[in-house]
Amino acid sequence: MKSDARKRSMSVALVVTVALALVIPVAAQAQEIPWASQTSLPDYIGAPAKSHPTANNGVPQNPFLAPNPFSTGHKDIWMSDTANIAGPLGRNPVILSTTLPTTHDRSWLTPCGNVVFDSQGRLILTCFGEDEASLVLMDPDTLEVLAHKDLDVVTGPPVGEGGQDFPPSMWAIYGYLDNLDQMHMVAKGRKIITLGEAGSASSPEFVEVGEGYDLGELLDETQDSVRGVIVDFQGRYWIWVARTATIYLLNPATYHGIEDLKLIDLGEGEFIRNGLALTREGAVYIVTTKAMYRVEAGADDQPYIVWAEAYDNSYADNHEIKVRPGQTEQGSGTTPTILGEGKYVAITDNAEQMNVVVYRTELQKDPNDQVVCKLPVFDFPGGGRGANWNSLVGSRNSIIIQNTSDYHWDWANYDDAHLEVPSKPGIERVDIDPNGMGCTKVWVNTQVAGVMTLELSTRTGLIYTQDRKWDAENNVNAYYFVALDFRTGEVVWEKLMGTGDTFDSIGMPVIIGPNKALYGPVQGGLTMLIDTY
Repeated sequence: MKSDARKRSMSVALVVTVALALVIPVAAQAQEIPWASQTSLPDYIGAPAKSHPTANNGVPQNPFLAPNPFSTGHKDIWMSDTANIAGPLGRNPVILSTTLPTTHDRSWLTPCGNVVFDSQGRLILTCFGEDEASLVLMDPDTLEVLAHKDLDVVTGPPVGEGGQDFPPSMWAIYGYLDNLDQMHMVAKGRKIITLGEAGSASSPEFVEVGEGYDLGELLDETQDSVRGVIVDFQGRYWIWVARTATIYLLNPATYHGIEDLKLIDLGEGEFIRNGLALTREGAVYIVTTKAMYRVEAGADDQPYIVWAEAYDNSYADNHEIKVRPGQTEQGSGTTPTILGEGKYVAITDNAEQMNVVVYRTELQKDPNDQVVCKLPVFDFPGGGRGANWNSLVGSRNSIIIQNTSDYHWDWANYDDAHLEVPSKPGIERVDIDPNGMGCTKVWVNTQVAGVMTLELSTRTGLIYTQDRKWDAENNVNAYYFVALDFRTGEVVWEKLMGTGDTFDSIGMPVIIGPNKALYGPVQGGLTMLIDTY
C-alpha cells in the first residue's frame, strides 16, 4: 500500500514537539527545506542500534583549536572525521531542516562546508552560494539563525578541471574555530581574517578581530587565491594556495609584514586541492595532484621537505591524466588522514583501479619501506574503478573509504538531471595490520551510494553518512541519514531526510553535535536528526 512518508514524518515530528514542550518554534518550522514530491519509499528502515563503543581515536588536542571534534570540518587536526562522543542510535528519530533564511540573496543553493560548535554548543557554519558566502550562528536545537555575516569572496566562473565545477566562494570553507570561539578563515581569496562572537545573548553578532593578514601582493589575483589556513601546535598559520603547490608559514609572534612570511614550493606543476593534516611534533602532511609530502619547519620557521612519495597517477585517457568521474581534481581527491597514534598517514591515489595508500609518517632509511600498503578499493562488480573526493575516516588502525565514482553536480549550469543516474555505491573498511607490515580489507558495503563525508562515533560504534535512493514511481531522489555498523559495515538504520536535489549534500560533512544530534549540510540548507527517546 502506497505511503506518504513525508506526512508520516511530519506527524511524528508534531507529536514529539508537543512531548518536548514545544521546543521547536513555529518560525523554525516555517523555514523547512521543501520536498520535491512525496515518495513511496519507507520513512524508516532498520531498527535502533545498540552502542558498541570502539577505542578512542587517539587524536591529540591542539591547544589553539576548539575542543575535538568541534574545530574543523574534518573534526580535528588529524582530519580523522571521527568523534569520541555519542551520536544518535535511531530511536524514533525526527528530522528538522532549515533553508537558512536571511543568510543568502542570490540562490537557493546554500551548502555549508565547514560546521563547528562554539563553547556554548551553538553551530557555526561557513556557507556558500553563487558568488556569495556567509558565516552563520545557529541554535543547535531549533535551527534558528541567531546571527550571520556576509564574507568577501572571490567571484567569477566556477572552478574546475574537467571534474566538478564549484564557485570560488566555496573555498572560504577551509578555516577553523580556535579555543576562544574565533573563526580563522580566508576572505576574498587573499586575506586571512579572524571573526569573533560579540553582542548580547539575545542579539549575538560576528565582528572582525584585528586587521588580519593580507597576502594579496604575493598572488596573481587573476590566476591564484589562498585556499585555506590551519594552525599548528606552536600557534603558527600554515597557508596554502589553490593553483600551485606553494605553502606559506606565518608566525604571528614574529610577523611584521609580508617579508616575514616563509614559503616552500613543492613539485613543479603540482597543485594542492584539499586540506592539510598536522601532528603535535610539528609535521604537516600535504597531498598534491602528484605526490604525498611530509613537511616540517625549523627554528627559523622555514618549511622543508622531510620526505616525498609520488603515488600512482595512471588514470588517463590517451595517455593524458584526467579527472576521475566523481572527483573535483586530478590526482588524489583526499585530504591526508593521520591515524595509528600518529604512526601512519593515508590517502587514496589516482591509479586506474583506485587504491588506498598508507604511509609511515617517520622517514624510513630504505625508501621502499615508506609505504605500508597499497590496496585496491571498490573493485567489486558495480563499483566502477573507484573515486574519492571525501576525506578518509581514520581511527587507530582502521580506515573507512567512500566511493564517489560517477557522482557529478553541474554547478555551472545548475543542471541536476544527472542525479537520476545513480553514482557508484561503496563504503569499505581497511585495517592496518597490527605489525604495521601491510593492510587487510575488513568489509565492503555495496549498497550505500551517498557522498556526504562520513563520521564515526567511537561511543556508539556507528558510521554516519547520507544515502540516496531513486524512487522510480515518483521520479525523484529520496535522501536518508544512514548509520552503518563499524564492525561489519552493515546498514543498521536509515531515516528519510527529504526528496529532491535540495537535499543532496555534494560531499559536505555529516556532523555529530554535543547534543547527540546529527547535522547534514545539503544544497538547500541544513538538516538535523535527533532521537526522541
